[in-house]
Amino acid sequence: MTILRCDGVEGRFDGHVHQVALFDRDGVLNIDHGYVSKVEDFEWVEGAREILDQCRSLGMGIGVITNQSGIGRGYYSELAYVDLMEAVLPVGLVDLVVYCPHAPEADCPGRKPGGRMLEMALRFLKLTVRRPFLLVTRRVIWGQQMRRGFEAFAFWGVICVICLRI
Repeated sequence: MTILRCDGVEGRFDGHVHQVALFDRDGVLNIDHGYVSKVEDFEWVEGAREILDQCRSLGMGIGVITNQSGIGRGYYSELAYVDLMEAVLPVGLVDLVVYCPHAPEADCPGRKPGGRMLEMALRFLKLTVRRPFLLVTRRVIWGQQMRRGFEAFAFWGVICVICLRI
């Protein structure tokens, strides 16, 4: 698994995929208890691991794209965040994690709903042009993207999946 900052140097993916599934973290993969930064506070959303396994069994590249403003607000360190991701995402479960450590007031263009982290993930995973991909996130985070005409449908209640072609 590769972990990238929204403003960092991009890594190298040695695989080749035809489809990609990208997941938000808080409220999608784990229950959002607010600024989750310790293994003991990370609680999987029911069915999330199974969805990741299903995507992997279909040969999809899998990434996590997440705002982590708790780092920018000083609630936990980047090292603690990276350690948590490495602990809860076992080898082979995901290919990539892209995170924005900045608080909203930092006005970072990498923060969602901006598209920088999404673009980084797609470039890293070498998604073939015009291939469909899934973006699994909470409705409120990517509402702006939906207004741009992407298709969305309800999934896990408060979560939606956005399917689009680039």
